[in-house]
Amino acid sequence: MADLSGYVISFGQDPDSLDQTVRVDNAATMEHTVTGLGDGTWYFSVQAEDNNGLVSPPSDLVSKTIQS
Repeated sequence: MADLSGYVISFGQDPDSLDQTVRVDNAATMEHTVTGLGDGTWYFSVQAEDNNGLVSPPSDLVSKTIQS
């Protein structure tokens, strides 16, 4: 993990267009909660980023459905 700087979480309600991102700037972090999501199905993918700014290919998509 010495070469990793953090992670980029991409998410959105269209699995073909994850139009929102959040950066996790600590490579030791093993979980992150995305807040403020409205009702519906949300799709997520994660990429690792190294100290040189290079990012890995995106992970497989996962989804979560939120209902009020």
